Amino acid sequence: MLPGADGIELMRTVPELADVPVIFISAYGRDETVARALEEGAADYLVKPFSPTELTARIEAALRKRAGPATFALGALAIDYGARRVSVGGRALRLTATEYELLRLLTVHAGQVLTYEVLIRRLWSESEPGDPDRVRTFVKQLRRKLGDDPARPAYIFNERRVGYLVPAPDV
Repeated sequence: MLPGADGIELMRTVPELADVPVIFISAYGRDETVARALEEGAADYLVKPFSPTELTARIEAALRKRAGPATFALGALAIDYGARRVSVGGRALRLTATEYELLRLLTVHAGQVLTYEVLIRRLWSESEPGDPDRVRTFVKQLRRKLGDDPARPAYIFNERRVGYLVPAPDV
């Protein structure tokens, strides 16, 4: 019930919100609304009334999830998120900001398919719109730098007409 828009619309139109844990607090708790908010990337959805203890616990849980891993390793691919370094077989790669962010998104969500829509929204702003072909171009460039054969990928897999995924590393 924000003036001029709702929180779900803000999640969709403000790309900066994709990088912070957003918790909806609302008096409106219909299942469809909660599901839409979570699908748009909300970390949680809290319906009034609630206790301060519950709110604190949900904030702490969202922040723990947000912290994520400090590194990622899959086969010869290694990523140090804190240092923003990517290497394959010990060889450091030089990635553009968009290539790195694409790889970061895919690896932070390893094991999950990220749709073209999600990737477009997370990689480009409204003033610099993206499209599926633009995503494909960046994936192609990234695969080339990683030495990943699209016919037999080791790192970036295509989910035809849906998006891309990086497999979860063996733990």
